[in-house]
Amino acid sequence: MNLQSFMAEDFMLNDSFVRYCLQSNEEDVAFWNDWIARNPHKQEETDKAREWVLRLGVKLNAEEKQEEFNKLRALIETDHDSVKRRRNYLPYAAAAALAGCMAFAWMWKKQSPTNSKAIAYTTYRADSARKQVLLADGSTVILNRNSELRVPDNYNQQERHLILTGEALYDVQKDDQRPFTVTAGNTRVQVLGTVFKVRAYLFDSSVQVSLLSGKVSVAAANKAKELSPGQTVKTIHDQLITGTFDAAREEDWRNGKLSFRDASLSEVADQLEYWYGVKVHITPGNYPAIHFNGEFVNKSLPDVLASISYITNLKTDIHKGELFINH
Repeated sequence: MNLQSFMAEDFMLNDSFVRYCLQSNEEDVAFWNDWIARNPHKQEETDKAREWVLRLGVKLNAEEKQEEFNKLRALIETDHDSVKRRRNYLPYAAAAALAGCMAFAWMWKKQSPTNSKAIAYTTYRADSARKQVLLADGSTVILNRNSELRVPDNYNQQERHLILTGEALYDVQKDDQRPFTVTAGNTRVQVLGTVFKVRAYLFDSSVQVSLLSGKVSVAAANKAKELSPGQTVKTIHDQLITGTFDAAREEDWRNGKLSFRDASLSEVADQLEYWYGVKVHITPGNYPAIHFNGEFVNKSLPDVLASISYITNLKTDIHKGELFINH
């Protein structure tokens, strides 16, 4: 099965693609994120198919869904003379689904899996400490805590593509023949040779890309932005919002230096969340004003929390990977 020849309706009838749309299978999500990033010319079709899949997810019972799917399959799986009718049918089917008369049928479709060869990955994880990864082309990645980087085993053969969850700083070797791409959720970053950082933690609905040097293109939801050094872009609700960032702060991050200067409680919480990639909650209550000062170089989160608690009398607790501050 040649995915390059797929149109939107072909994607939406592919079991693996449906699981990707529903985020119900990690392998399918990784495969399609990778494939779409490597085939941007097909993104219009995959975006359309994904929209239809999500819109057709109406709440019918299994028997109703199976019955409606049989009708849909009988219509679209006809001979080649009916291809034009098939192309024109599906948008109206999507609208009908919204009215409750269409079904999310391909959940039960017994279609043969794609013949595309599965891509093998090496996964790097940084849990309590940062990790530096040297890639095959000489590029380096500083992987922040609570982050994961997936590197395909064919990296640097014909292309250079990575999948990120969390936060990482990339120092990319220039190669005009093999652009460097990073996929983080539904956001894709493409560069030739540059230094940039991507932040895409699961607890944050946005993805942020900051450019330290060179030039990058950031794409999401059929929109794209080119950044110059000193610029940052956030993807929020399918919008690309550009701005600037504190270059000195990013340089400190790169060097592992965490600094607090007369920091309030909320500023302490923001810094910890930014620095360690952990969701921080401040328990509601009346807190005395704090003005915390300190500098930590390559220190673990427990070490920093111990210092903060000793000086401010705040109490901290880490539960299920999230940090809670109280008094």
